[in-house]
Amino acid sequence: MKLYSGIIVVSVLAATSSTAFSDSKSKSNIFVSNKGDKSMSLVQCKTKRGKHAQPSSIQCEEKQNEVVGFATSWPANQYRGNKHWWWSGLSGEVIGLRARNSITPLLNDKNRMVVDTYTYDGVPAGLPQSGSNFIGVTPNGKSAWNAAREIDEIQEIDTDPHSKTFGQILTHIKVPLTTDASSGSATKGMMRPCDMSITPNGHYLWEPDIGGESVTGVDIKNKKVIAQITLPKVNPENRVIPFMLTTNNKFAIVENFEAPNGTVDILDVSDPANPKHLKKLTQADGLGVSPETGEFTPDGHYHYIINRGSPEVPGNVDVLDMKTLQIVEKIALPANCQPHNGDHTNDNKFFVVNCSGSDSIAVISNKHRVLVQEVALSGSVPRGLVVR
Repeated sequence: MKLYSGIIVVSVLAATSSTAFSDSKSKSNIFVSNKGDKSMSLVQCKTKRGKHAQPSSIQCEEKQNEVVGFATSWPANQYRGNKHWWWSGLSGEVIGLRARNSITPLLNDKNRMVVDTYTYDGVPAGLPQSGSNFIGVTPNGKSAWNAAREIDEIQEIDTDPHSKTFGQILTHIKVPLTTDASSGSATKGMMRPCDMSITPNGHYLWEPDIGGESVTGVDIKNKKVIAQITLPKVNPENRVIPFMLTTNNKFAIVENFEAPNGTVDILDVSDPANPKHLKKLTQADGLGVSPETGEFTPDGHYHYIINRGSPEVPGNVDVLDMKTLQIVEKIALPANCQPHNGDHTNDNKFFVVNCSGSDSIAVISNKHRVLVQEVALSGSVPRGLVVR
């Protein structure tokens, strides 16, 4: 999901104990990036073993907080990829971070990989020098695909730490213009690809074009655009402004800034060359206010839509049934949460979201679909989180 001006930063977190993190799915390390003070919080969650997860079977607490000097808003968290590294976007860059059980390694530059995504050798003249990046790691963790928003480009990046080209951009794909594309400017692109989501089989990627009113699909193996679909409008006088997207092998769920309170589009991408629009969700369908992003539940039965809310309407998580394409439940969040994104714990029993308005994170039971814990953070304005 997404970030700063034109650089992608890759972070790798180093293990600090002899016990490998992957040895126990009952333990989850949650790295939370705090935008307010550019710090990182480490929250550790432990769940009780057992077939049935009860709301009380998880305990989370903040273990560490350090000022790292940067803030990541939308780390790539759809797939774990390499267990030691996770990636996120910065302004004009992508960053990779190497860490698993502690924030301390992130204070050392050797555990950071910064990729210049806007001013690399060969970038066409006249394009913006900075802008947001939205990166998604492939299921095997050896590469990632980035939406460099303001230069209208999709980039493949080598994320295999054992590769000779680690941290280098391998492929550049220009996003084709739609008839409804924005005009662009000295600081903004015309199509403005604004997120990145890769199918579980690793064969395709889908990204929403905030300036193109469209969704674009790429065949990863052949490294070429295979489809582009324009999204319908609720009001012909307004723009859809799609900006976030999450996919599996069958559906793509798209969040839009569409007036007045945001909408969500559901696409059928089971035939990647011929995506089809299935449904648009509005507040009349029970959709919350200001949908930000979403994640599928581990069993694929539901899709969680994370709604930021407004001063008048609290943020919440909508539960979208993927069989009926209906919103069937609403999960309440802490007061003034103002969430943006989330990730599942390693045992897939709980879902964690940031609360930028209350300097905390919220933990939801996937079985009972209720809030079970709120964890206060030392940092301010938590904006992005990822589970390792």
